[in-house]
Parts: sequence; C-alpha cells; structure tokens
Amino acid sequence: MPAMMPLTNDTHMRRLSSRLLILSVSFFLGGVLLSTLPINQEWMVSLNHMVTGADPFWSFLTQFGEGGAALLLLLVFTRFSPNGTALSLKCFLIGSLASPLLKSWFSHPRPLGVLEPGLIHTIGLPATAANAMPSGHSMTVVAAVTLLGLCLPSGGKYKIIFWAMALLGAAVALSRIMVGAHWPSDVIAGAGLGWLVVALAHEWEMRQAWEPRLRTRAAQYVLLLAETGLVIYLFLASTHTPSERLAFDLMATVGIAGALSRLSKLRQVSAP
Repeated sequence: MPAMMPLTNDTHMRRLSSRLLILSVSFFLGGVLLSTLPINQEWMVSLNHMVTGADPFWSFLTQFGEGGAALLLLLVFTRFSPNGTALSLKCFLIGSLASPLLKSWFSHPRPLGVLEPGLIHTIGLPATAANAMPSGHSMTVVAAVTLLGLCLPSGGKYKIIFWAMALLGAAVALSRIMVGAHWPSDVIAGAGLGWLVVALAHEWEMRQAWEPRLRTRAAQYVLLLAETGLVIYLFLASTHTPSERLAFDLMATVGIAGALSRLSKLRQVSAP
C-alpha cells in the first residue's frame, strides 16, 4: 500500500492551514451575509425543485453528513495516515462543540418554519427547529472530505480520487437543500465551518500530538470499541426512508470491515 501523506509541522502544512482559514472565513461570512438577503429564499425554492424524481438518491446521499457516520468512515480510512486518527477525533470534537453553539447563537428558522409547506419539496422528515445556521451536515462532510484529501498519497491518480470525493461532498452538502432541511446560506456557512474545523484540528495536533498515544495497543482497543459502538449505532438508528436505511447499513458494513481489519492487526502484533 502506498505511503499516506504525512500531516506534519512543516511549511507546506502551515500554508495549507492558512488557505483553509481564508476559505473558512470567506464562506462563513458569505453564508451569514446571504442569510440576510431575499435571494436566499429564492435560491432555496429554485434549487429544491430543480431535480424531481430523485428522492431516493438525495435521501441516501444526505446521510453521509451525519456526524457519527462520518466519524466511523474517517476512523476506517485515515488510520493508515500519520496523524490521521488524531485529526479525525479532534475534528469530531471541535465540530460537535462548534456546530450546536453557533446554531444556538444564530437561532435561524429552518425553511419549513418560514415557507408555506407547498413551496418546499421535502424528503424524509426534515427538522423544523430554529437551528438552521450553519448546516451541521455540510460542516461534517466538508471537514471529512478535506481530511481524507490530506491523507491521500501524492500522485496524479490520487488527485482524481480527491476531486471525485470533493464532488461527492458538494452533492452531500447540496442534498440538505434538496431534502428541505436547510437554506443555501446554511450550507455555505457550514462548508466554511468545516474548513475551520480541519485547520483548528491540525493546529491542535501540531501543538499537542495525540497520535503517538493513539498508536499504543490499549488505545487501539479503545478505537476498536468506538468503531463497534458506531456500527451498532448506525444499525439501530431510526430512519424515515428505505434509502436512509440503506445508507446507514452500507456505512455500518464498511465500519465492520474496518473494525475487523484493526482487530486482525492487533492479533498479529500480539502473536509470538
């Protein structure tokens, strides 16, 4: 297997962190500004009705922005990268704090709390509470795709993989509008917050590294238990459409494969 990109404290990574911060501020402030403009509602209605007859697709796709599901996939796919596991955990912790705090601070109503029901095509059971800004799913998927991109090996074919993941991430973010759960402004601000989460996690890891301790045998067993718990959570999670159930079951299956791989490696290390 090719060596994964080392996420270390060097000039390249500091420049990358600066770019992530610029993207973060630009998108977050752009989303906040858009939320004050009438065009935000117009875009919401227009985008929401743009693609008809694709409800199962959007219902399936939007589940990849769920926090627990994203963490499970990150634990599976970033464990072979230096600092990948530590950054995954730190992104999850930062995002779990930042998203609800900002939602409470802005207290923006969701589309279903403002628009007439007939104006929005809903898929599944979108939330109606006044906690729209920013989109937590958008934050999660942007942070996850960015982190996975940083963990990819260098090389031309891996750039294709990265751009494929980026397109998938953009589609997941867009799905929040398609299912009727968020305004465009929420999605844009959520994307900005996602980049900020990665930048903060990287800075945190440079200042206080977790990765050496996460490589210990005891920590690997804790991570195995965490993966197992997330798999159980996904299998038992309440869903509202068959596509949601399919998405959770698929991610849980990937989680099982990752957990078995981790367990196999632990057994190999312990074997005489």
